[in-house]
Amino acid sequence: MSTSSPSPALATPAYSEWLDPQFRRLLLFFMAYGYAFSSLLLVPKFATVVLYASPAEVGQIASATVLACVLTAPFCGRWLDRGRYRAAMITGAVVLAGSTLGFGYLRSVGPAVYVLRALQGVGNTLLVGGGSSLVTRLVPAAHHGRAFGTAGAASLMMNAVASSITEQLADAYGWGFAFEVAGIVMLVALVLAILQPYVPDEREMPAPPSVRTATLRRRAGAYATLAAGAGFGMLVTFTQPYALSLGAVHVATLFVGYTLTALFVRLGLGGVVDRWGRRRTALVALALYAATVLAASALRPELLLVLGFGFGIAHGLAWPALSALAVESAARGRVGSALAGTQAYFAGGTLLAVWIGGRLIDTRGYPFAFTLGACTVASGAVALWLAGRTPVAVARR
Repeated sequence: MSTSSPSPALATPAYSEWLDPQFRRLLLFFMAYGYAFSSLLLVPKFATVVLYASPAEVGQIASATVLACVLTAPFCGRWLDRGRYRAAMITGAVVLAGSTLGFGYLRSVGPAVYVLRALQGVGNTLLVGGGSSLVTRLVPAAHHGRAFGTAGAASLMMNAVASSITEQLADAYGWGFAFEVAGIVMLVALVLAILQPYVPDEREMPAPPSVRTATLRRRAGAYATLAAGAGFGMLVTFTQPYALSLGAVHVATLFVGYTLTALFVRLGLGGVVDRWGRRRTALVALALYAATVLAASALRPELLLVLGFGFGIAHGLAWPALSALAVESAARGRVGSALAGTQAYFAGGTLLAVWIGGRLIDTRGYPFAFTLGACTVASGAVALWLAGRTPVAVARR
């Protein structure tokens, strides 16, 4: 007697995190955060046209944020490993809102600039770490790549909107008012974090590979994340003053192009990260990142939108792939630390880019600095590829 296949009508429906009201509330949280984060993407322009900062000073101002992220990440990781993701979200929202509200009223490069930018780095780390940890509690491991992409898309939606609005508000009412609006929007994120209920950790972790293989792959993933951060730092920090030096007036078109393609990748191709493989997707993303940074060495103001397109595709694939890869490679009970570590390595790459890049620009010019940045990103792809060739031997229990 043959067994008939189950009726399509009775088949198990495909999983979708969108059906979970807690995940939808988390997306609103990331959208509110995305507005504040995106408004702060214009700090290089603010520093150039209001604070009269040199390229080296622009890099130093940016480095305060990412250095704070690197230093905060280990403490954030321990918090998250203990299930304190909600406390991290609330604390991050408070710190980021407070440090953004008065930022636009600064009128010179001084201690206050560095302190506020450092606090913004602390807020970013806690907020994104807590939100990402919640994603892993709400969504099964097989769908982490898509879920990280969707959560990132929620904040990415604000990149074009918030950067354009912030630039227009600054032109019409001043930078103080523009950053005040961003700080007030962060209070919405604070309310959403407070309303977020506790979700127990009920994930089933896969059997780990051998210790040697796992260590090698974690290190390669960490270096690849650092290299991606270097590419991000070069594009976000120095593209704006470079375009202004070439005669540009507005630079928000870079983030318009970035947002359009990043959203398309994360919402339209979100499942690719999980189906194609996190490591393979990260390799492609890093190759695109390197090409985009190299293209920035020949920047023209009228090509900012096109450059943004490449930036968006690269980052739209890279961040969810690298985040899911970190969770996939994490030791049991250390997923929170792995997520915080991903932020730290990415911020560390950004720190190297803005610190060294500003000095290279002062001495060797923008094209040389962007070319060296592209080589750094490409080296991350090479490290990830070499680690992927190592056979996976599952440890005996």
